[in-house]
Amino acid sequence: MDLEPRLLRYLLAIDRAGSFQKAAEALGISQPALSVSIARLEDITRMHLVDRGRYGAILTDMGKILIRHAESIEAILQLARRELEARRQGAEGPLRVGGTPLATGSILPRVIAHILRENGNAAIAVTEGTDEQLMERLLTHEIDLVISNVGQRPTPENVEEIPLFTARSVIVVRAGHPLAGRQQVSLVELTDSTWIMPPPGGAFRKQIEALFMTNGIPFPANLVEAAPFSVLKAIVERSDGVSILSDQFLRDEIRRGILTAIPLAEHIASRQFAMQKIAGRQLNSLGKRFVAVATELSLETDEE
Repeated sequence: MDLEPRLLRYLLAIDRAGSFQKAAEALGISQPALSVSIARLEDITRMHLVDRGRYGAILTDMGKILIRHAESIEAILQLARRELEARRQGAEGPLRVGGTPLATGSILPRVIAHILRENGNAAIAVTEGTDEQLMERLLTHEIDLVISNVGQRPTPENVEEIPLFTARSVIVVRAGHPLAGRQQVSLVELTDSTWIMPPPGGAFRKQIEALFMTNGIPFPANLVEAAPFSVLKAIVERSDGVSILSDQFLRDEIRRGILTAIPLAEHIASRQFAMQKIAGRQLNSLGKRFVAVATELSLETDEE
């Protein structure tokens, strides 16, 4: 099956325009020429790709599969143009990196700072999102690398994982808090505390909810829900509230004595973080350097 990128571009135009006529106008070709091209694509794939009705053109499920790949091709071509432009201006890159709140609040800034100390002429874009959002953008080539939690859901076959670090969850309080200095604390002891937590829906919040449920402890009534994690952390720093966060996310604050981490008596599973990229896709020189630095720094993190 020899798919022509030009025909995929035409199918993408129909999906975005919602009709053959509007798509033809956007492409600068005639509607009959567009119809012939889509008929050729259907002959090549031996599949029905577009339904035409009184309300416009709607792609079939098979057509939607091709759209995802057409968007990927479009994103790669846009990246090629940006890379040429960056190089023309003397910059290395571009590199588009996505991270979960834990990654953007811990290892990702350290990696970028390390790279900038080596070479200040770097074009890097950082996006924060959930594991699901980042994976979707990786698969459509909108971003080049993702740093996120792995192991909780199947990894797509075409995605390669590069292990980084283990994130251990601990009870977190401000320096000088009555609990500071404790070697361990139990959820039962924190029943009357005010909790500072991420909002519902995220993977980490679900893990916290499961922790209370499996230990037969009612979920806190005194609760402040805050996002992003930087806001959550700032509230803990300035109040007597308690939270559960990753020791890696709090690495710098713990070192500076701003926050205190206390091991939790109840078991809560550690989370594994890794870099993810499309398998077989070659990163540019900046991307390869990012992977090398992130791997090096994560080894230091796990040794601490």
